[in-house]
Amino acid sequence: MKAEEASQAPEGARESEPDHQPKPKRPPARKIDIFKAWCKGCGICVAFCPKEVLAIDEDGYPYVKDLDACTGCGWCEIRCPDFAITVESRRKRRAIERRDEKEATE
Repeated sequence: MKAEEASQAPEGARESEPDHQPKPKRPPARKIDIFKAWCKGCGICVAFCPKEVLAIDEDGYPYVKDLDACTGCGWCEIRCPDFAITVESRRKRRAIERRDEKEATE
């Protein structure tokens, strides 16, 4: 087999792939609020997070370590016995902002 034949793309394949530019970074899709006044530092939220978004600080309280990894599953919020954590999606935040703007103009 000649070198030219080996380097040819299979029949039907595209000859040139389009350049893929990275998408501009959007704001996080999630917002996680941790109310330390309510939190007893049990670590349940950290243990249940499937993407290791949360971690424990030096005082024993949870903090958001990697918000971009959050899928919004809500396991941390559901499992918190003290209701000290909330997970809010971008869509829900926009709806709340629109409602607040509407109330402000009335």
